[in-house]
Amino acid sequence: MATIHAKDMSLKSSIDMKNTNTHQVFHAMKEVVGSMCALLVVTFVTLPPGAVAADKKGEEKTEISAEDAELPKVPASLQDKKFLIPAKLNTKAKVYFIYKSRSTCSICVEEAPEIVKIYRSMHGKDAELVMLNIDSSKEDATKWAKSSKMKFPIVAPGDAKGVPFPYEGEGILPCMVEVDADGNKIGEANAGDVPIFLKDWRKMVRKLDKEKKAQAREEAKRNREAQKKSDSAGVDDES
Repeated sequence: MATIHAKDMSLKSSIDMKNTNTHQVFHAMKEVVGSMCALLVVTFVTLPPGAVAADKKGEEKTEISAEDAELPKVPASLQDKKFLIPAKLNTKAKVYFIYKSRSTCSICVEEAPEIVKIYRSMHGKDAELVMLNIDSSKEDATKWAKSSKMKFPIVAPGDAKGVPFPYEGEGILPCMVEVDADGNKIGEANAGDVPIFLKDWRKMVRKLDKEKKAQAREEAKRNREAQKKSDSAGVDDES
């Protein structure tokens, strides 16, 4: 009987110890969960007053950026620019003539009437002209644009960041580059050659169309050849 009683006492002690350990673990977990909840409450309470509004604005901005991302590189880079005079950017143009100019440049001023005249012939068609004005002030740039009756988009001085301008010629004003909608360079000109270069915009558009059609034919040809090889490989496997 003494032996049985001793075994019972030993078993009871083991059970009590397990219950004690379980209670301690449960109590520790409860404290951890409580601390985490307190931390979340503190974080929420200490958020800046405009944090939620900022998040909403961020979401709206992301949506706008997604829309802009659907445009090719050049029109997308100009979407957020504020033009000096009211002008609507042609986002459907196939080629873009982008040039730097200013009102204190004698050649720029001399060529302005011819540039304005040529622009009338391309406005709303397959080409677009954009000036990156580099005057010392926005006021001087605006005054020159209005007096010269410029109707094309003019980016304000100091606001041309992000706009493709792969010019590699001499540092002479005015200087112009022609790029496709994705920013790929087609040609460039400067000084007295700018109006002559711009005047050939129709010819340049036709040339670009021809090149793109040739590229499309080559790509279609490669796809057909790849499909034939794939079909042949499938027939060999079945054999």
